[in-house]
Amino acid sequence: MAATGESAPVSVPTAVHSVKRFLADLRPARGMSKSESQAHFRRVLELWRNDAVRLAELRAAVLTLLALPRQQSFFADAGVRSALGFTLELAIRIGNRLLPMPHDREALADIAHELVPPRDQPWLVEVPGQVWQRLIEMLALPAGSAALTQTRRNLSEAARLLTYRLAGAALDRELLRAEAALELHESPFLALNALLVPLLERIRCGGEPLSRSELRDAEVLLEQCEIALDRVRRKMREIGASVRLTYLVARMEQLRIRLTHVLATLTADAGPESAIVLLQELLSSDLRRDQVRQFIGTNVNLLARNVTDHAARHGEHYIASDRSGLRRMFVAAAGGGAIIALIALIKVKITLAHLPILTQSILYGLLYGIGFVVIHMLGMAVATKQPAMTAAALANTLEDRRPKQFDRLRDTALNVVRTQIVAVLGNVGIALPVACLIAIVWALTQDAPLAPEAKLAEMIEELHPFTTGSIGFAAIAGVGLFLSGLVAGYFDNQARYLQLGDRIARSSRFRWLGPDRALALGRYIDDHYGAILGNMFVGMYLGLAGGLGAMTGLPIDIRHVTLSSANVGLAATSLGWHTLPAAIAWAAAGIVLIGMVNLLVSFALALYVAMKSKRLGVAQLFTLGKLLIAQIARDPRALWRTANDAAGTGAQSRAVASARDAQTKR
Repeated sequence: MAATGESAPVSVPTAVHSVKRFLADLRPARGMSKSESQAHFRRVLELWRNDAVRLAELRAAVLTLLALPRQQSFFADAGVRSALGFTLELAIRIGNRLLPMPHDREALADIAHELVPPRDQPWLVEVPGQVWQRLIEMLALPAGSAALTQTRRNLSEAARLLTYRLAGAALDRELLRAEAALELHESPFLALNALLVPLLERIRCGGEPLSRSELRDAEVLLEQCEIALDRVRRKMREIGASVRLTYLVARMEQLRIRLTHVLATLTADAGPESAIVLLQELLSSDLRRDQVRQFIGTNVNLLARNVTDHAARHGEHYIASDRSGLRRMFVAAAGGGAIIALIALIKVKITLAHLPILTQSILYGLLYGIGFVVIHMLGMAVATKQPAMTAAALANTLEDRRPKQFDRLRDTALNVVRTQIVAVLGNVGIALPVACLIAIVWALTQDAPLAPEAKLAEMIEELHPFTTGSIGFAAIAGVGLFLSGLVAGYFDNQARYLQLGDRIARSSRFRWLGPDRALALGRYIDDHYGAILGNMFVGMYLGLAGGLGAMTGLPIDIRHVTLSSANVGLAATSLGWHTLPAAIAWAAAGIVLIGMVNLLVSFALALYVAMKSKRLGVAQLFTLGKLLIAQIARDPRALWRTANDAAGTGAQSRAVASARDAQTKR
């Protein structure tokens, strides 16, 4: 049915009611498949097309809503982050969820929210473009109607708002600090503003719409804006990023996309396709209007990308690909195991002091934290801290190579597993004998026993994997080890963002060190700031967790594989290995399970966060896991054979084959 003129205007409430009735008919039944939903859409459109009265009412309703003046803010702002920043925007969203703002019946934004309630949004944003196009053809809105003229005016004003906001954001000092080229050279954001303002002023005064060539010029500048934002994101990974900069870049990207879609509707030959793209974006944006969890998740996800990238940079140091690297890792882990044995001794003495629970827990945390920091500063390693770093490095590799190079990814994963096993063996294999040696020396040099027999027996029995909560406590420790990787990555990001190394090197406060030493100190802080604070964090976490359980009565404690093995060495040697054979055997089994849980929980959580921050699919991870398991099942020696060994074996096989061929020829 074609319209020969404008339909009679109706009131806004009547228009809202008519559109609601149409959407109620269009809504598919729950449980419909995608093909069934699309068939339903076609049936509804055909029914309305054949009902002249209802179609005329719908046309009048749409014209009434489009004719509302001063609606440019809806087209420019719907779903776009405000300029208030992350904290204020979050506070406003929470306030709107707790106590919604009153609806303005003359504002398109509120009318759209009323027309599309949350229950409708999931299916409505998935309505295919062909359905919307057919609906537009059915309505046959008069081209020269006052409603469409007003809509074009609103869209041009929205484009004006967007270009000014984009240009203003491009002058933010935070952005210019990350990408100085935007200040040194002509900014594409400012050039875009200079191009569009006179064109939009022409439309505002009733002049010609945008020509195809003018739109192409704007599209070129919009592409340059996208390239500039990509450069800023890459710089953020190198120099660090703040929450404010992360929020600003995300907002500018939204402004750029919205401006692209709005401009496409302002050309002389704009078809329904451009209007449909904008409509679908506005509908999906309305879904995010007052959402809190997704808003936090999106911003945290962007910042997590930088955090995991910094964690991955350190994680690469914990992956050995040849025998010399594995030897270095074993030596580093052995040194860490020896120091942890000393930490276990000091912890026993703190326990015997019978201090208040909180004081004791703080001392435990400081002991662990300082011990882990010393291990790091001496170039040694704690095996259980590595998964949080190596998981991020593996996610980086997965992102770079994608599914096409799964064989190389499998080799990288094997290197991760191999290095982790060597590190655990180095930690536990040295912590246990060093703890035994400490107990022997203590017995020879001290008159008093290392600890009462009941306490020593408890140190062994608490590791039983089934009669105690040691496996669950190992998982709690694994969570802390995972969090330490995030903390380390976060503070590494902060060190880059705040330029701590350069500040220290140039500060007058460190002038007494001399320029060379100040520079060396700055570089050291720049490289190790996150690792030091991450080690202090995990130390305090491990120390305070048990105290929290004791103070609250909750089943909260920690079990750490290297500390547990050192405890067994101290206790069993002091009591005599023959005194508790069954308990010691179960404790040994407990140590193996504790180590596996520590590593698996830490690695799984870190890999999940790293994969999510890089928007990688879980299917790729499962494919990689299956390849890894198949490789180990087919050739268990792959866990110990490095790339150099494989190359050497291959060369040796080729040499033997060549010699056999030569002998055959002779």
